[in-house]
Amino acid sequence: MMKTTLKFLTYFTMAFALIITSISCEGEDGMDGADGVQGVAGADGADGQNGADGTDGEDGNANVISISFDAYAISTGQNEFEVPELTQEIYDNGFVYGYTTVNGNAFWETLPIVIGGETRLDIDRIEVGKIILTSLFDQTLDFRFVLVAGNDVNAVDFSNYYEVESFLKK
Repeated sequence: MMKTTLKFLTYFTMAFALIITSISCEGEDGMDGADGVQGVAGADGADGQNGADGTDGEDGNANVISISFDAYAISTGQNEFEVPELTQEIYDNGFVYGYTTVNGNAFWETLPIVIGGETRLDIDRIEVGKIILTSLFDQTLDFRFVLVAGNDVNAVDFSNYYEVESFLKK
């Protein structure tokens, strides 16, 4: 009999738990409430400490000056540009590179300008304080001359961009 009573109590407890849990789950969920008002922003935190200065980079080997002549009218023959930045030091140990473009173009062309095998515009000669170009045409162009002082440039292939870049970074 004890066994039957124990079985009865077990089933009764299970049935009671089932009824209680099923009653508490009845009904529909209500709608979520409206969001609350945004809180006030907190104060900014204190700035952190500055980091240590980095080490200085290696000095390059070039002192570079870029000179521009905008809307410069050239004519057939020799055209002289006064460039006081072209010093004896640059003349003796540096180099001069020339570029030109038509005002409004998105690109610069390296001098000399050669069309159909004919040199149409070129640096004729360099003197202290002057650059002389020879032209086979009349036109208004923009010019840029890059002057680099104090370098032995004899071993540099200036038609190779990467070689020039490497040289200037030494």
